[in-house]
Amino acid sequence: MPNRVKTCLPVKSSPSLFLLITGFVVFCGISQLSRLNYPLFGLVVLVGIFFPLAWGGFTKNWKAIGFSRQNLGKAFFWGSCAGIVSSLAGLAVLQERAYVNNLGQQLLIGIPLWALVISPFQEFFFRGWMQSGLTEALGKWWGLIISTACFTAWHYFSPIVDLTTFPLLSTEGIISTFAAGLAFGYAFQMSKNIIAPWLGHLISGIVFIIIGAMDFVQVIQ
Repeated sequence: MPNRVKTCLPVKSSPSLFLLITGFVVFCGISQLSRLNYPLFGLVVLVGIFFPLAWGGFTKNWKAIGFSRQNLGKAFFWGSCAGIVSSLAGLAVLQERAYVNNLGQQLLIGIPLWALVISPFQEFFFRGWMQSGLTEALGKWWGLIISTACFTAWHYFSPIVDLTTFPLLSTEGIISTFAAGLAFGYAFQMSKNIIAPWLGHLISGIVFIIIGAMDFVQVIQ
């Protein structure tokens, strides 16, 4: 009898546009509900971190969502650049700047939160998953612009809009948030490594702590 060769259909590594839209709507919906019940925001964080990781595990194509050991030098360079650009964009429109009396405590709490929670759940979802999928479907520039627009819009569904002194609801705040997202997305595009936007977002978060734009001690309380 002739040998039978088993063939397996390859798993598509990029999500469809329908799945991307559905995922974004669900993400925003849970975020909006968390404004009524802040602890529910924990679910948003879990979805933002673990859904892209589950997608990478399912497709077996971690590189497609930026989880790679390649281009580490580029990732740190472009991530640092994105962090500087996003920090400057935020400083340009921030209306309230104050010396933080408990800066050491704020940094002790805030840096791990930005590094392990706030930056990764946003960057894994919007850059690793959404931007990669949109780039595959629509091209790199449309992928960058649309994912950045989604990133910007999401902020207005989340409790972040209630907890920061940053003027998110102003025209300048929208432009600044879009500029920061564009910097993170471009860093991801140039490095093809999730570390770049992750680092950029972390740097801007540390700057926000130093200038008193978010009080982590109050948020935890």
